[in-house]
Amino acid sequence: MPDVASFQEAIDATKGEDRALLVGNGFSIDYFNYKTLLAEAGLEDGSPIKALFDGLNTVDFEAVIRALEDAVVVERAYGNDEHATQLEADAQAVREALVTAVNATHPAHRDDLVFKYDSAAAFLKHFGSVFSLNYDLLLYWVSFEVPKLYDGFALGKKHRGGRFQGPFHEGAYCQIFNLHGGLHLFQDKIGAVHKALDHGSGVRATITNEIAKHGNLPLYVSEGNWQAKLKKINSVEYLRHCYRTLKETTANVFVYGHSADQNDSHIYHAIFGSKAKHVWFGIYKPDADKLREFDAKLTAFHAIGGRKVSYGFFDAETAQVWSAT
Repeated sequence: MPDVASFQEAIDATKGEDRALLVGNGFSIDYFNYKTLLAEAGLEDGSPIKALFDGLNTVDFEAVIRALEDAVVVERAYGNDEHATQLEADAQAVREALVTAVNATHPAHRDDLVFKYDSAAAFLKHFGSVFSLNYDLLLYWVSFEVPKLYDGFALGKKHRGGRFQGPFHEGAYCQIFNLHGGLHLFQDKIGAVHKALDHGSGVRATITNEIAKHGNLPLYVSEGNWQAKLKKINSVEYLRHCYRTLKETTANVFVYGHSADQNDSHIYHAIFGSKAKHVWFGIYKPDADKLREFDAKLTAFHAIGGRKVSYGFFDAETAQVWSAT
């Protein structure tokens, strides 16, 4: 059975070497509901809109809105104006459902967690780069406490009514990579990605206003399998850049709060196909059964990664990310 180090032992073992962090849902699980936004959207089972999500086999709000808007064009072309109007209303209802879901599953303000930021920032300071699979605002908020962690949006000075900063620029200082996008990221009509700002009532308010009043949806990857996720990533230059950066890492990669399931196989293909020096995988409350389970998962990814990147385990609880002490 593999040995399990404490988080500090893993940090000591990589002293003087580059470290990268990959965070999954476990980083935010106490503060953000990851049962999927769709589950909290307030859409009735059996309704046409919910049936459309099911029929398209997606939890992607943007895909459903796009289907409805395409259907509007068809219906108007065939003279079915009344039904087209209903479909337009349904598209707006989907946007509002996403607002409902965001408000139901996410803290409203950064100050709601202010007492916890010291421990989370101390955790992040061990790493020169951070890759996130989450689309909540937790990492975004904590990064304010870690001056060396930039997200690549500071170089551009273009603002849209003071609500956004950007666009993202590959030449800007960037150590935070949102592999699956984020609720605070929006793509404009030419494909550039901008970051939502606190416009006086909190970033969440900016996000919900952008969705409800302007009809724009956040850029986030919510597809159900890794092939569909990778397809979405490859369709957006910002996401491609983040993913490419992971594939090119040469650091010791620490994984915290992630289950290494098959629906994120693309992430582990990237890591084990990279020139990473070593992978340290965090397990919460490790026991013999969990060690066997995760060792089998990582062995499988390791076998198809293309490179011989070694891996080991650390006790995730010992990292004390949100200890508030």
